[in-house]
Amino acid sequence: MVIRGRLTVVVLLFGLATSACKRHARPPSPAQLSNVVSMDNPGASWQLAGGFYKLEGDAWRWTASRFSVALRPPPGSAQNGARLEVNLTIPEVIVKELGSITLLGVAGDRALAPETYSTVGEHVYSRDVPADALAGDTVSIEFATDKAIVAGKIEPRELAQIVSRIGLVAK
Repeated sequence: MVIRGRLTVVVLLFGLATSACKRHARPPSPAQLSNVVSMDNPGASWQLAGGFYKLEGDAWRWTASRFSVALRPPPGSAQNGARLEVNLTIPEVIVKELGSITLLGVAGDRALAPETYSTVGEHVYSRDVPADALAGDTVSIEFATDKAIVAGKIEPRELAQIVSRIGLVAK
């Protein structure tokens, strides 16, 4: 009985944490999409598909352990591929609580190599995205970390890292 009760609590907390960061924005039109989303650009925030929290410091957002964004592939990327760049910050609290955190990206259906961060500060997750993952008008980029912390007592949030910019750059 105790195990069933704990399982229910875990499931409810997971649902609360993930629903707090879901976006219910209108579906993007490929013509309106940008290949780069800066968190300080409120006009592009609807491209954040899930896992992002509110804008802070007019420049960045915390993410949950799973987050995603819709981007337009840059011109020529369907033939040459592109470079995915995520400008992120690993705060001291993450390193102190977790030691390190590993970020993995998936562009379309192509897994990108993970990277582990164990130092506080600004980092860039930068990976080549193959041309076949960029053939359409829109590409969904999904991210996952291996761990996160839970912050807040009234409204618990799962926090993994801080992101200021995500984009696809032509090669």
